[in-house]
Amino acid sequence: MSIEQIEIKWYKAQESNDQPTNGGRLSPNVSTSNVKNNVWPDVPESERTAGSTKYRKLFIKIDDIEDLTLQDSKVFVEHHTEADDSVAIFPATQTDTQTDLSGTERLYGCGQLAADVAPAVASITVATEDVLYNMFRNGDKIRISDKTDINDNGGSEEYVTINGVPSYAGDVATIAITPVLSAAYAAANTRVSSVIEVGDIGTVVTAASVTSASTGAYDDTTYPIALSNVGCIEQDWTLTFTDATSFTVSGSVVGAIDTGTTSTQTVPVNPDFSQPYFTLEANGFSGGFLAGDTITFTTSPAAYPIWYRRDVPAASASLAANSVTIVVDGEST
Repeated sequence: MSIEQIEIKWYKAQESNDQPTNGGRLSPNVSTSNVKNNVWPDVPESERTAGSTKYRKLFIKIDDIEDLTLQDSKVFVEHHTEADDSVAIFPATQTDTQTDLSGTERLYGCGQLAADVAPAVASITVATEDVLYNMFRNGDKIRISDKTDINDNGGSEEYVTINGVPSYAGDVATIAITPVLSAAYAAANTRVSSVIEVGDIGTVVTAASVTSASTGAYDDTTYPIALSNVGCIEQDWTLTFTDATSFTVSGSVVGAIDTGTTSTQTVPVNPDFSQPYFTLEANGFSGGFLAGDTITFTTSPAAYPIWYRRDVPAASASLAANSVTIVVDGEST
């Protein structure tokens, strides 16, 4: 078994603003880590005075030319903010916008260990930023870490499961866990995060559906529709035959993008990434096609979308260089 390196990038959604259309599909624009205002603009004094709740949508994209899959992946807030604001995350869909949000979504966040713990304990206390977030729930996987950051080779981290409904005293949650802790943790430098268990992140294609007035067929079992991690997008695709061997290629959003024939490989290129949307093998076609026959299928990118929710309480103080750290953890073999 060999371990492969996977390139992971955060991409912006089509819109990043405070309008109902905020969010949407994957854009070609990278959100670079550790860059000021890469997610939100600065909070002006008027907003800190009045308070606000705002959302931004990002995509965790496996931007890997070898088309690897990130396996058993998990997403969590690794460091909470230092200012008075609070940032939580929750799963998105490939296409949703802010108008689709209810404001009551299940939130995932990060708290601070409230009291030192020794190895083998089965219960911890965690200071949360806001009890109303209800970020720790029965059955959740949580991550406990005293590492300075996700790449720190020192310190300890472990994943455990919440065993029972947490109880609260103010914003401090008492959480029963299983299994018991393997290491000791000091409250001063230990974070506890509720974890979104994503699973595998990779491209997905539905089975090809052929509508033919004759005997036309496409064998995507023997000749699977190949997808590129870099070029694939969320799209419903339609191949429409113009005669017995020729067809057009159209997407539900991108529109008509290419033409093809049953005798050659079909490889329409995504101009945003200079890689194929998909690849269709000529040997997959069989039977007789007529003008008007169609082949349809849907592709989904190697990208996991998440919403960030930022709450700024009224009368919040100003803090320069405020930040939050979101982490995706997984592996590839």
